[in-house]
Amino acid sequence: MIVTIVTIIILVLIGFTSGDRQNLSQMEGILGSVFGPVQRVLYSGATSISDFIKDIQKRGESVHLVKEMEEKLRVLEQDNLRLRELERENRRLKALLDFKQDNQGWVVTGARVIGKSPGNWFNMLAVDKGSNDGVQQNMTVVSQNGLVGRVVEVSTTWSKVLAIVDGRSSVSAIVERTRDNGVVRGNNTLVFEDGLCTMYYLPDDSEVIPGDKVITSGLGGVFPKGIYIGEVTEVVKEKQNLFKYAVIKPAVDFQRIEEVLIVKSGIDVIEME
Repeated sequence: MIVTIVTIIILVLIGFTSGDRQNLSQMEGILGSVFGPVQRVLYSGATSISDFIKDIQKRGESVHLVKEMEEKLRVLEQDNLRLRELERENRRLKALLDFKQDNQGWVVTGARVIGKSPGNWFNMLAVDKGSNDGVQQNMTVVSQNGLVGRVVEVSTTWSKVLAIVDGRSSVSAIVERTRDNGVVRGNNTLVFEDGLCTMYYLPDDSEVIPGDKVITSGLGGVFPKGIYIGEVTEVVKEKQNLFKYAVIKPAVDFQRIEEVLIVKSGIDVIEME
């Protein structure tokens, strides 16, 4: 610091004493030769410091720009996520609408799933339509893929639906190809869940095989005839029994169901004894 100050003072004095003279004195020349390199070093250092400060400023601006771009990217990703979700929902709702149009004899109301029973499967689910929307107990609940279950409890603004995979569910069914009748019950209980159903009381001579389609038979009056239930995956003949049973994979994905249709009228319901 002392050397710097002294150098600056001497250089200033040389500037003042030289005035308008074209030539420097011998002493001024010597001092200039001695302190000239020092001046260049100081100038170079000052320039480096200035460039360093400017570089810091530029980096600060770059950091701010990067943060700004990251925020814009985050917003765009959220918008993209919402658009993808809307697109998926639109496809599901379109499929439900197509199902409704293919079954114009049924008067239905659409509903969203707003709750489910504990566990991996929607054994019991709640929907956002109730008696205010014309929903009644024992109405059939379907999706674009097939049978979901039936309404078992109705409030003014919501309803509870028992799914066909629940062990308490029972549906009169028929094998589409062989026309064998039976009863489809859910496999899910409090202690066991596999998301499948079983069709009981198939005749011993039934020719049902894996891959056969199972639909509602219309017997009992609760479920209309012809609703797709699922596909046979296994056929078992019990020993010392006159019947077979078939394991069925439901057409509806009961782990990911989000929207349903409730059949409100257009079906002649016969009370079971």
